[in-house]
Amino acid sequence: MGRHGARLRWVVALVSVTVAVLATVDRFVEREREWAHGGEQVAVTVEARLPEPERVSGAAATLGWPDAQNQVRGDPENQSVVLRLRWSGPSRAGRYQVILLDTRETPARVVRPYGGWDAAGHIGRSWADAYEALSERYGWLAGTAADTADPADLGGVPTRAVGDGSLVAVFRLGQDALPLTDPSRLVVAFCYVDVDGEVRWAKRVPVPAAP
Repeated sequence: MGRHGARLRWVVALVSVTVAVLATVDRFVEREREWAHGGEQVAVTVEARLPEPERVSGAAATLGWPDAQNQVRGDPENQSVVLRLRWSGPSRAGRYQVILLDTRETPARVVRPYGGWDAAGHIGRSWADAYEALSERYGWLAGTAADTADPADLGGVPTRAVGDGSLVAVFRLGQDALPLTDPSRLVVAFCYVDVDGEVRWAKRVPVPAAP
């Protein structure tokens, strides 16, 4: 019985290790699939305006920011981009992070957010060290790496990860940026961040040309 018992314990231990390894592999494969295809469950559209400084608040109001006249200001020395995003998909715990990129530079440069508005009200900018994963996972987001971008510019506009939602956001290209006349040179990174602050995936959303 002693030899048989030892053999049985060895078999049980081997099975336990095998099950644990297979579970780890399954989690890894599922996580890789989420990085690659998570954003496919959400349909996102974006509309952009490149208003003159004195018309930035008016553009934000037109796109749906109710109190833009009191909350939004243009800067004569820093060109503004006003976006409206709409999305539909499953409701999630956590939030979406909206990052704007200027593809006229390589790698595409993060455009500094000014603020935004969604159904819950006014929103500020946000950033976290966890977002470093974006540059590691997506080549088109290489410009979000801390050693590539100006830390002062890194940021996005967070919004609730509701099933059907919209967001109006204002960004500033930067005082050293060349004037932008074609919004299709911009691209939005629409990212999902879970309740623990971990980035789960990013979806690339091209900005259409002005009508």
